Amino acid sequence: MKKLAVYAVLTVFAIIVILPIADMILMSFKSLAGIVGQPLSIPHHWRFSNYGLAWSEGNLLGYLINTAVVAVLSVVLIVFLSSLAAYGIARFKFVGNQAVYLLFLAGLALPIQMIAVPLFILMRQLSLLDHLASVTIIYIASGLSFSVFLLVNFIRHVPRELEEAAFIDGATHFQVYWHVILPLVRPSLSTVAVLNLISAWNNFFFPLILLNNPQRMTVAVGIMSFVGQYATQWNLLLPALVIVMIPTVIAFIVVSRQFVRNMMAGAVKF
Repeated sequence: MKKLAVYAVLTVFAIIVILPIADMILMSFKSLAGIVGQPLSIPHHWRFSNYGLAWSEGNLLGYLINTAVVAVLSVVLIVFLSSLAAYGIARFKFVGNQAVYLLFLAGLALPIQMIAVPLFILMRQLSLLDHLASVTIIYIASGLSFSVFLLVNFIRHVPRELEEAAFIDGATHFQVYWHVILPLVRPSLSTVAVLNLISAWNNFFFPLILLNNPQRMTVAVGIMSFVGQYATQWNLLLPALVIVMIPTVIAFIVVSRQFVRNMMAGAVKF
């Protein structure tokens, strides 16, 4: 009976999450009049041309390329830097070790949007305004705190005997980190990568204030061209949203096995 109640709650939750997405996909095949007049109905005439128009008129290819460059570069650097920092904090005993760890944790307590003005001034002084490097740097800085917090706890549970065996064979600290630690914490690395990829892909705030050139905008800001002051082109905006959603869904599916394994890893010890 208890299990049935759990399944019922999960089913209701899944329906609540899936229905708006399904309705958005259905509406993306409607005309503007159909979207406004009958938003919850199945399309009478499926307008597949909406996707072609959204792709061409919205310059989605350019925006997707910019977003992919920023997201992939930031995720790669976050995974590398956070795992390296986490390995140092978890395995090396030095003066200020705990202080460094707490400094990373302090980043979780401060929403980065609160320091948007100082960051804007800093990027202007570095001549990085209207460059993809500006948002990439901010994504990396904002993603390190949680990533280090997550990885430190996983690395601390890796048996030290494995590292000692590698040291006996003549491995350096970096070789131990690269060939022993990283493979063992791969599930947590996939979690860090997926969460930061979604965050970078969907981020709207910093690209909006740091990027002005339409040729350098990310997709979250670029698709807002369909939203006007007096009217919104819903028949183009909704297909664009579906297109934008596809890459992150594919990325999650690719690493879903590692992601689920990481969720289960917290229930048992190594």
